[in-house]
Amino acid sequence: MTGGGLPRAAWAAVGVAAGAGVSNAGAGPLPVLVAALLVVAAGAGAGSRLGDPRRTTLLAAGLGAVVVALRLLLGPGASPPPPLPGDGGPWMAVVESMGSPRDGQQVARLRLVTEGTEVVVAATLPAFPAVAAGATVEVGGRLRPPPADDPYGEYLRRTGASGSLDARSLVILEPPTFTLQAARDGAGDALRLALPEPEAGLAAGILIGLRERVDRDLAADFATAGVSHVVAISGWNIAIVAALVGAALRGRPRRLVTFAVLGTVAAYVVAAGGSPSVVRAAVMAGVVLLARESGRAGRAAAALGAAVTIILLIDPAQVGDAGFRLSVLATAGLLAWANPLGAWIARLGGGRAPRWLAESLGISLAAQAATLPDVLATFGRLSIVSPVVNLAVVPLVPVAMAGGVLALGGGAVTALGLPPILGTLAGLPGWIVLHVVIALVRIGASVPFAAVTLPTGVAQPLAALTAVALLAAPRALQAMRRRRRARPRGASAAARRPARPGSHAIPHLSPGHRAAVVTMSILVAICVAGLGEATGRTTRITVLDVGQGDAILLETRSGARMLVDGGPDPDRILVALDERIPPWDRRLDVVVLTHPHEDHVAGLARILERYTVGRVYEPGMRGPGPGWAAWHAELRDGPPHGLLATGARLRLGEVSMSVLWPDPGTVPLEPRDTGTGINNVSIVLLGEANGRRFLLMGDVEEGIDPGLLARGLPRVDLLKVAHHGSRTATTQAFVDAVRPKVAVASAGAGNTYGHPAKPTLDRLRASGARVYRTDQDGSVAVELADDGLHVSATGARAAHTTSPVRPAGARTASIAFTCAIPIPEGSPLASSVRRTGSTAPSLGAGSGDWALPTGYDRPHDDPRTPRGRPPADLARAPGLVPAARMRGRGR
Repeated sequence: MTGGGLPRAAWAAVGVAAGAGVSNAGAGPLPVLVAALLVVAAGAGAGSRLGDPRRTTLLAAGLGAVVVALRLLLGPGASPPPPLPGDGGPWMAVVESMGSPRDGQQVARLRLVTEGTEVVVAATLPAFPAVAAGATVEVGGRLRPPPADDPYGEYLRRTGASGSLDARSLVILEPPTFTLQAARDGAGDALRLALPEPEAGLAAGILIGLRERVDRDLAADFATAGVSHVVAISGWNIAIVAALVGAALRGRPRRLVTFAVLGTVAAYVVAAGGSPSVVRAAVMAGVVLLARESGRAGRAAAALGAAVTIILLIDPAQVGDAGFRLSVLATAGLLAWANPLGAWIARLGGGRAPRWLAESLGISLAAQAATLPDVLATFGRLSIVSPVVNLAVVPLVPVAMAGGVLALGGGAVTALGLPPILGTLAGLPGWIVLHVVIALVRIGASVPFAAVTLPTGVAQPLAALTAVALLAAPRALQAMRRRRRARPRGASAAARRPARPGSHAIPHLSPGHRAAVVTMSILVAICVAGLGEATGRTTRITVLDVGQGDAILLETRSGARMLVDGGPDPDRILVALDERIPPWDRRLDVVVLTHPHEDHVAGLARILERYTVGRVYEPGMRGPGPGWAAWHAELRDGPPHGLLATGARLRLGEVSMSVLWPDPGTVPLEPRDTGTGINNVSIVLLGEANGRRFLLMGDVEEGIDPGLLARGLPRVDLLKVAHHGSRTATTQAFVDAVRPKVAVASAGAGNTYGHPAKPTLDRLRASGARVYRTDQDGSVAVELADDGLHVSATGARAAHTTSPVRPAGARTASIAFTCAIPIPEGSPLASSVRRTGSTAPSLGAGSGDWALPTGYDRPHDDPRTPRGRPPADLARAPGLVPAARMRGRGR
């Protein structure tokens, strides 16, 4: 050991890291070698006696820097990634790994096989068909080289990627064979069968390292609250799991504890996929934990230093990887501070806090403190609420993991064909605990200034000051303890005074009793949640915030539900629905697709997989995108489905609805273009409940308004604004006729289409309507009550009940009318879909440039709804549409 409390191996690792970091920063290995030799020379001449601590420290660090400099000078360097292929594709590729979905698209790392070479690219793929790691695919699109002088470009080069790919076409040539990744994906699917979203994705991230399944917005909240380590497979994550196993086995034979810790680390690495970063974190954390549990904690720092030295000598560029640095620092923090902090927390609790709780909190705070300087220097982000949120969340993680394991078993049983209720019941305990974790994180993230982004000029000095404070903290604490021991005996008499009767610590509970208490608490919480859902039912229409698209959920007092459209993002619509529909009642009585644009249909295929759907209706036109193709494929083995046209009526509980558009016989099978021609076949629904009227306009444009007005439109209380509030929808004459009290425009934040348009919003406000927009207000729920409308929203501009709404700021941008359907530049459709006028759909069947070869499956059309006639069952339905028994896979 040295005077600084660190062994020689640890100081050697410091020298290796410093040398690699300075060299990678641009100084080069030769200056590093010269400086390291000077440090070694200074160490050789330091101190007046052999073994002087300063001399040993300088020698160890200097020799470490010399070794890494020689490695960089003489060893093989990292070869640059090969250039991108020069052809225009399509290319055959192998899916190496999958990332978190982004904006309704799949994110993957592909290995392109072209001209006898293999090139790795980071790819953005269409949402459908769903691919998995190991699959062989054919992709077409646009290749981009790594951007210069950009962090993303540096990331691509560091990870060996030659560039990125924006894929426009995707065909699966060969599904993946059974691999470890396939097993992990299957486990994630099993969790989805037993748990709702976002709890299922969070459980997949915590249990098996599938971070790509964690909802992106929820992941951002975890980062803001400073608890992203819960779902990050790093040294901290592995260490906390193994340390909790050690704490649970305290008092058992040391050899048993040691083997249990090693087994836990190994199993967790396998479950997390065994990626290099996970193995690296496991090596460091496992070495330290093994040293602790084997009673040789004094050797743990040396073992950690040796592991870091070996890793950096193999690949010096690892020092630039933030994940590597955070793993090292978190593990070092656990080694240095976990036990003292755990003991300090136990003393604060006066013996009332269970030992496992104090140790868990000590582990969390130690890892957070050790990584704070690097987080500040690298990301310039400081989470103010992190300590408090960690204190609340970390103790729940073991319980959540236990519930996740139970849910995994229930989902696996359901996947084997047993009744889904078994999976649901097995998932309820995990759901309630994960739900509490998510609620705590969201509360923390919603605190004003929960996370502060610091400018570089402030972040770097603050990181240095934090590092100095952390290094000085142990000595300051030791000095405080010495002063406390030196106080006169009477000074601490009050502290040693016996507690009064009734103030003693709570009785010790055996593990079995603790498990019983936790189980009963969870059961009570589930019962309370069920009673609250059953007694809180109202007639409610919720325009869901699903990005640049539409999805509307209708709920009745009797518990019936109808979904109109599914938005553009399959994962986002699942989260939005699962947050509002209890996990024990995954049922939608009716699903309506207003028209086959991707921003309305892309999410519906996943809905059919996940929910029990009673009946499906659509206008009868084929869609041009992959989302519609996936939806169409699901319908072949799905619920009964048919067509809706003018004159059809539907009654859902106390809600009665009639179809105002499209007219029978006016919907062509093939769209004549990919813009207005599809928008103007949208199903328009006029409904009434509790004396309140609502009008759902789909995406019809101004060419349809005259026909609707000629038939007579009543005034309505709630209007779902047509076509996301675009400039070509919701004309002045239409607004004058319906005069809504509340109008909701569904649009995505920062969309490039200019939705909603300022003239449209101005027309609605001038009519006296309170205008909401999902890009600013989030999901907007409107309760149709006997005494009026009660409005609530989830976004930052949320307004409640009958209070006046502040004027919503409108943004102007270039207008597009394609509903996010890409149109090739230069194609005949490019000019036609940009025009400002529109006409009603014609009877002729057109063909779009982007139409898919799959046709509408006429044999599976509902025989009771022949083309061109309103469905008779809706016209006569006096009550609730019954849920049909589901058929096919995933039901």
